[in-house]
Amino acid sequence: MGAGSTLPYRLRPNKAVDRELFLSLLTRLAPRLGLEGYHYVGLGGPFLEDFRLIHARLGITRMTCIETEEQVHKRQLFNRPVASIECIHNSLEDYLDQTDLDAPAIIWFDYTEPKGITAQVERFARTVGSVQIGSILRVTLNANPGALGRPVGNLSEADLMEWRLQAFQRRLGGLFPNGLTADGMTQKSFGRSLLLALKLAVEKEVLSFPDRRVVWTLATHYADGQAMVTAALVVCAKGDKSVDELVEGWEFYATADAPHRVDLPSLSTLERLTMESDNDAKAKMDFELPTSDMGENPFDTFKKFYRIYPHFSRVEL
Repeated sequence: MGAGSTLPYRLRPNKAVDRELFLSLLTRLAPRLGLEGYHYVGLGGPFLEDFRLIHARLGITRMTCIETEEQVHKRQLFNRPVASIECIHNSLEDYLDQTDLDAPAIIWFDYTEPKGITAQVERFARTVGSVQIGSILRVTLNANPGALGRPVGNLSEADLMEWRLQAFQRRLGGLFPNGLTADGMTQKSFGRSLLLALKLAVEKEVLSFPDRRVVWTLATHYADGQAMVTAALVVCAKGDKSVDELVEGWEFYATADAPHRVDLPSLSTLERLTMESDNDAKAKMDFELPTSDMGENPFDTFKKFYRIYPHFSRVEL
């Protein structure tokens, strides 16, 4: 588990919004797919907050938390919020290889380290063919273009982007998206480039399984210090279009081709209340909010996600 994954959500507002988007998606799919009977498999960190919310929102009781670090695993056993959560000291990949999933599952692959990105993408894609139809797969990938490396010497920005493009192509091999240019190697655009490679890997895998198809449902690109992308899909029966109709009418529907950029500003309580209650909050506040390397307008982004903007407060116990 990367160091970033141990940070509390109050220090990662964009991550918190990303999680709420996924929970909103599951809530929308729950009546159609009967998610309360699914098996949820993922990485919970030391506090298993995702598992608590999955259980509270959807009623899922069959849950398995996987952890490779022994001390984190011990903390999970101590902090387990729901008795039905099974905590296993293993890697997610080994667990899936050793386990026969006899029911549809929700599986969250959470990769915070940029090393091995090709293997991570390929593993996610292979899982499309090994799970039960109706399963929901989600992946988080590190989208920091700096992880591609940097050549020795001083290069212009254009030459650096071209160098990164070639490094990305070498790393991905046959999963390199056609038509991708050096413009896709910037901090703002690299997340989408990575998602296009993920989509290509999944499309190639699905060709081997004539009984199924995938429906992309949610994709995000965000940064709380470290740039990340996520993507979620539903494995559907070949002729079943019911999930398409359900998610395409959802206000937060987003595919790997056009992910949401979750780039929310840090706000005081007064700023948040003003932006929620005033249609022209920028004029009323009469100052600019800071922007990140992702380049999104903070007022527009807040307006898009204000209903799920996280609120944190201190509670004395």
